[in-house]
Amino acid sequence: MDPEPIHGEPALFAPDISTLFIADLHIGLEQEILQAGARIPPKTGEMQSRLLNILKSTKAKTLVIAGDLKHNIPVSSFHEEREIPRMIDALFDVVDEIHLVPGNHDGGIANYLPRDVILHSNKGFVLGDYGIWHGHCWPSEEVMASRTVLMGHVHPQAAFVDGVGSRSSERCWVRGKWNFSKASKRYGTLGEGFIMLPAFNDLCGGSRVNDIGQRKIGTVLRHDLADIGTAELFLLDGTNLGKVGDNPVSAERR
Repeated sequence: MDPEPIHGEPALFAPDISTLFIADLHIGLEQEILQAGARIPPKTGEMQSRLLNILKSTKAKTLVIAGDLKHNIPVSSFHEEREIPRMIDALFDVVDEIHLVPGNHDGGIANYLPRDVILHSNKGFVLGDYGIWHGHCWPSEEVMASRTVLMGHVHPQAAFVDGVGSRSSERCWVRGKWNFSKASKRYGTLGEGFIMLPAFNDLCGGSRVNDIGQRKIGTVLRHDLADIGTAELFLLDGTNLGKVGDNPVSAERR
């Protein structure tokens, strides 16, 4: 059974294992924005409310966070150390299990993460037919052998350039296959393919996956293990934009 994107939200539900997958909440990002000179309302409460509504509507029993629950590195802010345990406690009111695969922003999170949360290796773990890891390091053999690999880190966005040169981008899902000729040299067994999870926090910047000038981030993208050209793009509202290779744009102003 294929996982189901939640309409209008960067969340993926797998009904066969009653599990919701999300990535890149970046709790505490407001502190970085404040230091840059802009004051914005706190984001954690809004994300918590959205997530609780999704969990209740899907009746998911398990929540998996594919990395970057927090934002500030190398140290955490007071905001993160206070708000993350509060959010986790609220989420445990509606789910039985919460899993976290640490991302590159999650250093030190074990010091204040509630013990009920299952903290995995940054190489990821397998749940049902799904292998989950953040995307900033190499995944394990077991993850790559899973039918469908789920990754965060990229914050995928689709870039648009209109007829008068106006540029914009929107968060999107990216679903594709492995570049077998390269991926099989590093991993002996490969599953069907991968899904890139959009960032749950809409304040996050993103990687414009169809922008011909965009630098690739993450291990499997930088080393061309993922066949991005044939991967399909889907906006959060379900719009199918077709293949990445059929939608090339140059989103940088000349």
